[in-house]
Amino acid sequence: MVWIDRIGKATVDLFRYGVFLVGLLYLSVKVVWTERDLGQRDFWRQVLFQIYFTGVQAVGPVVALGIAVGVFAIVEGIGGIGSLSGAESLGQMVTVVVLREIGPLLTGGVIIVRSVTAIAAELGVMRVQREIEALEVMGISPIRHLITPRLFGGLFSLLALNVLFGIAALIGGFLIARLLVPIPADLYFSAVVSAVSPADLLAFALKIVVGGIGVFLIACYHGMKVDRSPTAVPVEVSRASLNALVFMVVFYGAVSLSVIIQSGTVPILGGFF
Repeated sequence: MVWIDRIGKATVDLFRYGVFLVGLLYLSVKVVWTERDLGQRDFWRQVLFQIYFTGVQAVGPVVALGIAVGVFAIVEGIGGIGSLSGAESLGQMVTVVVLREIGPLLTGGVIIVRSVTAIAAELGVMRVQREIEALEVMGISPIRHLITPRLFGGLFSLLALNVLFGIAALIGGFLIARLLVPIPADLYFSAVVSAVSPADLLAFALKIVVGGIGVFLIACYHGMKVDRSPTAVPVEVSRASLNALVFMVVFYGAVSLSVIIQSGTVPILGGFF
């Protein structure tokens, strides 16, 4: 019966974890309305700071990854189709690999490595140094001052980075494609655009909005969970990064699987069957 107890405990802990995250999301959104008359300039300044640290500073790695993925997708696609007659399949390949699957996953990975760990560590250190208690004493809501700006700024940054990744991948892939086979620009980009379906756009939006909210909520939750012990900071940082990665992979996989089932196609490298 021990393994049943362990499964039950894990299930209860996972449910409680989800409830805490939903509660934190509710409070983060609620304070935007209930405290709308308090320090809007400072609030948006915090949002801009988060956009800078999460989005602007990650432009270089995201562009480099986008170009590399675009080149890989085009090379594999051309190797599979072998001629201009497969331009439509090439467009579908780039759409699936870049826009629906690899793009959001790699961009989310960059966000986890750079921002989730940083947010959890920053909030954890503030907890240890009792800075959050000082904010409460001064009548400043830690949720509104620390968590909500990170959610808003993080979501905007995640959206912008995904768009930038897609642009870099498409342009990089096209340039390498022109070196391998004479694909006209209008044929290449029209094939990519025509391959994008409403289901792809919906999946992209779900991954960005729901996935981004989940990732940044996990970072803030574990940062605020730190007690007064400095040794708890690295523990919560590692938990935040791991939980965020697991959530992102599972959620993104579920969304992609739903799109595949809905469309009735199974993407395989080099073609669709």
